Amino acid sequence: MRKINYFLAALGAIVMTSCTNEEYVGESPGTTQVKKNEAIVFSGGASSLTRADLYGSAAAEKLGGKFVVYGTKHESAEDKTATNDAVVFNNFQVAWTASTAGTTESNSSDWEYVGLQAYDAKPTTQAVKYWDYSASNGHTFYAFSSTDISFPKNETSDKVQVTKVTEDASSLYNKGYSVLVKPGATLNNLYFSDRVPVAEANYDNTVSFTFRNIGAKVRVGFYETIPGYTVKIDKFYIDDDASAAVTSFAEMKNPQTDGFYASLQNVKSSVDQTLNVTYYDNNDATIENRPKLTNPTAGYNYSLKLGDGTGIIGKTLATDAASPTWVAGNTVDNFYIPVFPFEDNSNPMLLKLDFTLTAEDGSPDVIKVRGARAIVPTEFVKWKSNFAYTYLFKISDKTNGTTGEVDANGDPTDPTGLKAITFDAIVVDVTEELQQTITSVSTRSITTYAEGAIANEYKAGKPIYTAITTKTTGGVITPTAIGNAAKNAQIYKLSKAASEAEVLACLTGSPIQGLTLTATTGDEVATIGNTVPLVDGTNPAIKNVKFTPSAAGTYAYVYTTTAYVATTYKAASGAYDSGTTYYLRSGDGSAEHPYVYYAVSVPNADAYTENIDKLFVVETAGTPGDYDVKVIKVQ
Repeated sequence: MRKINYFLAALGAIVMTSCTNEEYVGESPGTTQVKKNEAIVFSGGASSLTRADLYGSAAAEKLGGKFVVYGTKHESAEDKTATNDAVVFNNFQVAWTASTAGTTESNSSDWEYVGLQAYDAKPTTQAVKYWDYSASNGHTFYAFSSTDISFPKNETSDKVQVTKVTEDASSLYNKGYSVLVKPGATLNNLYFSDRVPVAEANYDNTVSFTFRNIGAKVRVGFYETIPGYTVKIDKFYIDDDASAAVTSFAEMKNPQTDGFYASLQNVKSSVDQTLNVTYYDNNDATIENRPKLTNPTAGYNYSLKLGDGTGIIGKTLATDAASPTWVAGNTVDNFYIPVFPFEDNSNPMLLKLDFTLTAEDGSPDVIKVRGARAIVPTEFVKWKSNFAYTYLFKISDKTNGTTGEVDANGDPTDPTGLKAITFDAIVVDVTEELQQTITSVSTRSITTYAEGAIANEYKAGKPIYTAITTKTTGGVITPTAIGNAAKNAQIYKLSKAASEAEVLACLTGSPIQGLTLTATTGDEVATIGNTVPLVDGTNPAIKNVKFTPSAAGTYAYVYTTTAYVATTYKAASGAYDSGTTYYLRSGDGSAEHPYVYYAVSVPNADAYTENIDKLFVVETAGTPGDYDVKVIKVQ
C-alpha cells in the first residue's frame, strides 16, 4: 500500500547567497508501507541555513530531539468550535532515537511517542494510538518544539510555556497556541509546525510536519568605499526615552558605544510576552495552514540594540559588501541575532552615527563626521516569523553629516561639507526566496528593490523599484513625473561606473571626464507605480519609480527638488568695478574639455586693463540645484 508524506519540512530557513542550492542534507524519512488500522506514526523535518531541507538526525538536532503533538479526530466537519474535536494526542511528546524505525508499530521514521511523558503532565506514560475510521471527517494534527520546555510542563521554571487553543469564535484556523515567552528564552529554538489535516483516505500514512521558526533574525554589517581613507565608527545615537515613538533625529541625542543602535519600534525582550500562534486560512492556497504569530500584549522598545561594541565600534571597516564588518553576534549562526517578529510595526528605522576618516597616504589627515543620518522605510522593517533580515550600510562619498559643528542634539549646524556617506541597507533573507532592498541616504533616503536580487547585485531584465522618502519622517514621496524638472524623478544610464558624488557633479555643472548621463528610453523607460511586489507575496503600497535595465552596467536614480540652472558668463567690458567678481576660463568648450570658470582677484584698474581680454563676468545667475542620487549597479 502506498505511503504519502505531507512534509515540506522547513524551520526558520535563512536563504543565503547560495539560495539556488536545492541539495538535500541528511536522510529522507523513508517510504515504508503500513497497513490500515495500524498505529499513527509521525515524522518531522527542519531546514538548514541554506535552501536545503534537513531530515533524519539533522532535523532532530535542530528540534532538540523532541516535539509535542496535539491531535484530534472528527465525526462531523471540523469547525471553529471544540465540540466535534475528540482529542487523540493531548500534547504527546515525540522523541528521536537513531536507527529505531520499524522496531515498534508506532515508529516508522525514528520518531517514537509510546512510553514517554506528555507535556501537560498526563498521561505520564503515553500509549499507542490508532487511526479511527469512524471519524470520517478526518484527523487534525499540530506540533511545536522548544529547548526551553520541560516534560511535564513546569510553570515556575520553563522560559517558554505553551497552551493549546481548542476553539475560537472567528475561525478554525485560529485554533493554535498561546505562548508565554520569558526573558532569556531561546527564540531561535522555538518552532511551530504547519497545521496538518488528514482526510480518511490517507489514514494509513505517516503524519509529517513542516516546522518553522517562530522568531525572526536580524544582522547588521558595514563597509566603506571612500578612496584614500579608512573609516571607523565612533558612536551611535538613540533617544533618551525608549517608551515613546521616535519621530525626529533631534530626539536622538544619547550617544552609545557598546553596540549597534537605531531607533525602531520593536518587541521588548526584557519582560514576559504572550504570543498567539494561528494559521493562514484557505484564502491563499500557497500558505494555507502555515503558522503565523501576533503579539497581543503590550511592551515595546523604541531603541534597538544589536551585538556589542567589540564588533563594530572603533573597528576599521571592510571595503566591500561581500564580506562586511559585522556587528558582533553568534558567528555560528552567521552573525544573526534572534528578535521577536513584529509585522505590525508602524515606524521607520532611524539611524544616526558619528565616524572618523583617516588618510591612508601616511599623512596625519583625520576627519570627524558627525550627525550622519539614514531612514529605512517602515515597509522594510516589518519583521516576520521565520524570516532573517540583513541590513548592510555603505559609507561612501556622499553624506548628510558634517565635519563642522553640531548642536546639543548632535545634529549638524555647519554645512554638510565632506559628502562622504550613503547607506546601503536591508537585505532580507526569507524562507524560500531572497528579498533585497538597498537604501541610499543623501538629503532624502532612496530605497531600491529588485525581486530575487542577491549579494548586493541587480540583474538585467529584472524590474527595479525605487522609492524616495522625506528628510525626517520616512514618508514616501510621490514624484510628479518622469523627467528632470523640479519634483520629478529620472533613471539615467551611465557611460561608466561612477559614485553618487560624481553623478551629482555632472548634474550641477561640474562634468567628470568620460562620464555622461543618458535618460533611459525604450524598454528601459521609467514609470511611476503605487505598489512594490515583495517576494513574500505581499504588495505594500509604496509610491515608486520602476524600470527594467536591459543590459549590465551602471544606472542612477535621480530625484530633483530644485533643478540646476547654469550660470552664464560674458566677456568683461567697460570700466573696472571693484565690486564686481571677475573670472578666468579654462577649456575649449568641447565635450572633452568644457568651459570652466573660476573667480580671480583683480585688485585694481591697471590689472583689469592688462587682462581684460581674458576676463569674464556673470551674465545670468544660475541655480545651484538640489538632487538626491542613488547609483544602481546591474549585472
